Amino acid sequence: MAELIVTDKQAEYLDDKTRHLMVLGSAGSGKTIFACIKVILYAMEHPKARIGVFRQTLPSLKKTAWLEIRKLLDEYQIEYKENKSDGVITLSNGSTLSFIPLDDSKKVRSLNLDFVYIEQCEEISKDSYDELTLRVRGEVQKNDFGQILSVVQPESKSHWLYNRFYRVKANDNDFKVIHFSYLDNPFLSEDALKYYESLKELDYDKYLTHTKGEWIAGSKAIFTNNWDVGFDRTYFEYYTAGCDFGWNVPSAFILTGWYDGECYVLDEIYQAEMTVDEFAEKIKDCLKKNELTLDDLESVYADASSPEQIEYFCQCGINTYPSVKNVKAKIDTTKMTRIHIKEHCTDLIREMESYQWKRDKDGNILDEPLKRDDHGVDALCYNVYGVKGELSKNKPASTFNMNEIYVY
Repeated sequence: MAELIVTDKQAEYLDDKTRHLMVLGSAGSGKTIFACIKVILYAMEHPKARIGVFRQTLPSLKKTAWLEIRKLLDEYQIEYKENKSDGVITLSNGSTLSFIPLDDSKKVRSLNLDFVYIEQCEEISKDSYDELTLRVRGEVQKNDFGQILSVVQPESKSHWLYNRFYRVKANDNDFKVIHFSYLDNPFLSEDALKYYESLKELDYDKYLTHTKGEWIAGSKAIFTNNWDVGFDRTYFEYYTAGCDFGWNVPSAFILTGWYDGECYVLDEIYQAEMTVDEFAEKIKDCLKKNELTLDDLESVYADASSPEQIEYFCQCGINTYPSVKNVKAKIDTTKMTRIHIKEHCTDLIREMESYQWKRDKDGNILDEPLKRDDHGVDALCYNVYGVKGELSKNKPASTFNMNEIYVY
């Protein structure tokens, strides 16, 4: 193996054996590379170790941790074999690294692991984290140590991770938070340094989370007391849905049932790089899974800036209406609606927890939302406003006058 090149901050914690270790920090601080190196060293130093590398979705996992670990193995001339179809890398000493998305809880059941690495842990649910904690029960870790290593880009202090590491477990020796700064990374380019500093003027919240790597106060949360997670209701008066289109960012579909004026989120689709026909088929599968048909779905309210996708949905029998531009009214209507969300809708739950008002450079809260990680929330708001909003128009997209709609 060639000589290991790490920053001073990375070297300080490579031997840390804390059971629950959170690597928190700014973008460009080297926290992902640190985690990947730590995983490789654990695999090399513990023959036949079973290591799980996780992220919420497979496309994201492939573009981050999986890619970086493979690059490091090649760079340091470490012998390995890779089974891409199974998502497994095997070292010459018998240690295995399994790359597994967390979009389906069934994928992690019955695993026996010695080490867990979760990339972008703020994306996953509390239940997923707890499930992975139970999986660290392999034979190798019993003779030395096992670890749940999470890499985190901080968000709102209302996030369950903040509560877990800073409040409930604040005095527990099994929990530790280490902070990485972009200033700790001597390999960062001048252009990157200038960009991170410029965020202070461009987007103060992003400056706090991405440049300084700090949690931000939950007082800026838009949705606070009008929603909860979990419900037992099975009968609904009617069904609707909201839809937000994307490609590099996720497309989102939020399926809801309504009863007595309250909104019940039954299921979600949340995936990037889907064609419109793939999206339509996933919607049909989602309805089938919930024992519904297209005829049961009264209406879908979608992003008005995507008229071609809306028209295609209508042609597929998905009764879709464009949204009306009035961001404040959309949010206010949703805030005044009682919303209940099924536990497995983790992407929407995560977004609801972190959806916040913008702040100016002086830290003052502005009366407009921060456009970040809002695909599921936007779909929900289109839906709620479509059902209850004063300016909502209920007629087929094929006959809708698109000139009446303002595009985002």
